[in-house]
Amino acid sequence: MVRLWNYVRSLSLVHVNGDSMAPTFRDGDLLLVSRTQDAVPDRGDLVVLKLQEADDMTHVKRVVGLPGDTIAFDDGSLFVNDGAISELYLGGLPQTLGLESRRWTVANDECFVLGDNRAHSTDSREYGPVPLSTIRGVAKLRIWPIVRRRTRR
Repeated sequence: MVRLWNYVRSLSLVHVNGDSMAPTFRDGDLLLVSRTQDAVPDRGDLVVLKLQEADDMTHVKRVVGLPGDTIAFDDGSLFVNDGAISELYLGGLPQTLGLESRRWTVANDECFVLGDNRAHSTDSREYGPVPLSTIRGVAKLRIWPIVRRRTRR
């Protein structure tokens, strides 16, 4: 019973503000988040970040680069450690805008995060790899809306 209580206490709710994670999450979604402390996330995890201690805003982003990785954008594609990455979760959205080449090396206490909606996301492409200490938790489940209706176009 104590283990269950400790697990429940490690959960929090996060409200998504904006469309930087569309199509995965949309403005107004409510997420169940497992809080973490100094843990290294897995590649692909959806993490909640607090980039500035004085700021009340949290950000939801996807981890694409882990400590020691080299991240690059080249000819509109994402590369991790010189291997092209297929990002099916983007739902057909571009991996990057433009064809410029950029490269980052992730330090041992950092990770590289991106929004799924790259055209409307401020992420590690702008501010570089983020310290692991800024990660507040990993999104485990979208609890609202329970079902998202698809509209036909």
